[in-house]
Amino acid sequence: MTRKREGLAVRSVPGRWRGASGIRRGGAWTVVAAIFLAVSAVAGAVAQDGAMAQDGALAQDGDEARIAWLREHAVEVRSIAPLDEDFSDLEPLAAAIGGARVVQLGEASHADGASFDAKARLVRFLHQRLGFDALAWESGFFDLSLVERALRGTGSLQEAAELGLYPGWSKAAEVERVLSYVRFTQATARPLRLVGVDPRITSREGRQARFPAFLLAFFDRLDPTLLSAEDRADLAAWSEALLSPEYYRRPRERPLRPEIAEGLPRVIDERRKDLGTLYPPAEIDYARQALVSTLGYWRKLVENSGGTRDAGMAANLLWWLDGPLRGHKVIVWAHNAHILEQSLGIEGGEEAPPFHMGTHLARALGPELFSVGFLAHHGTTRADGWPGDPAEPVPAPPEGSLEDLLHRLGKPYLWLDLANLPPEHWLHGPVSAGFSLYEQVEWDWPRGYDAAFFIDEMRASTPWGATTTTSRR
Repeated sequence: MTRKREGLAVRSVPGRWRGASGIRRGGAWTVVAAIFLAVSAVAGAVAQDGAMAQDGALAQDGDEARIAWLREHAVEVRSIAPLDEDFSDLEPLAAAIGGARVVQLGEASHADGASFDAKARLVRFLHQRLGFDALAWESGFFDLSLVERALRGTGSLQEAAELGLYPGWSKAAEVERVLSYVRFTQATARPLRLVGVDPRITSREGRQARFPAFLLAFFDRLDPTLLSAEDRADLAAWSEALLSPEYYRRPRERPLRPEIAEGLPRVIDERRKDLGTLYPPAEIDYARQALVSTLGYWRKLVENSGGTRDAGMAANLLWWLDGPLRGHKVIVWAHNAHILEQSLGIEGGEEAPPFHMGTHLARALGPELFSVGFLAHHGTTRADGWPGDPAEPVPAPPEGSLEDLLHRLGKPYLWLDLANLPPEHWLHGPVSAGFSLYEQVEWDWPRGYDAAFFIDEMRASTPWGATTTTSRR
């Protein structure tokens, strides 16, 4: 896959949904919006007046020529029903993905039920047809091990999800179908692994109780006197504070002592031989990476630097790929903003600092990475990503935007290959599209994604229990 790396100005199109940002309150939605939209705002501030000249004839012929090109090259997808395993309509996707080892599947918001269904079907396709056997989720590195363990049992799928997935997914009925399939595969010859990549611990209970308890149990087998009672209490207090820069800086009754956690990887390194008599090497490596990941996130919180989670997510995924998942092919489930392979509006080509998880991964994996951004023309979603909140209309895209052009093809679902386009192609733009929170941004989108999955009518996610899954698969 080739990439156009020259700098290109980004321009944010005025927002049509809750003002210019589309942000209503905190949480994962706000964090992703801040990452994606703040960078495009900076790029717009430094951009020179005018757009990059387009050399191709298509770019000069207006919308009709662009629609004609899309009609010829966009691939119609017959269904997004998760249980539909007639994959004949997805065969062109196999050719586009080729030999990629990692396929990232995005979503414009964490409340897009139709995208969840499409991704659930793609997970089956990638697992059954292309040999992918691990699903890496944008949720806690530590927490997803608890979810995977629960899925190997027979307990409630919802309880398993709540152990480690962020609420936008753990409370969505559409995700139940994904987890049901993961559980089903555990009894087959090719079980689907489930792993987390986020350096942030998913829930307060995880930060306050589960993660500290995991660390204490691990080190107590080595030496129950290693940590004093005060150290143990302070370790739990420090872990609980690892939510956001603002939350970490709140006044507390006792000062936070990160030095306790900082010393634990050194204990593992110095006493690995002793630990080897207690644990398999894989468990020792996992405990060490859980600490390294969490400490890396803590340092980003202290610095209050951009991409607080993204660098850590990339590092964790690469750890999985180079270690426990060596030789495996991995599907990544995350937000469109995190999987972007080139930082929005950053000048300087290969020397530009990575900002998104996908940017780090693209530099490490090259053609082994394939990234799919999801977008929609109309329908419903939620501004906060919580399935229990009222659904709201998807903001209407402007005329000439990518969503508008694809909508005019009259198909419910489309796949658009963005890789290997010539530099002068009109899709290198800038073209307006709302890949993050449906906020329109004009950019060279083939630099960020290898393909786009278009859903004409979005459907907001459904609260867990509001629908019935008719098959265990």
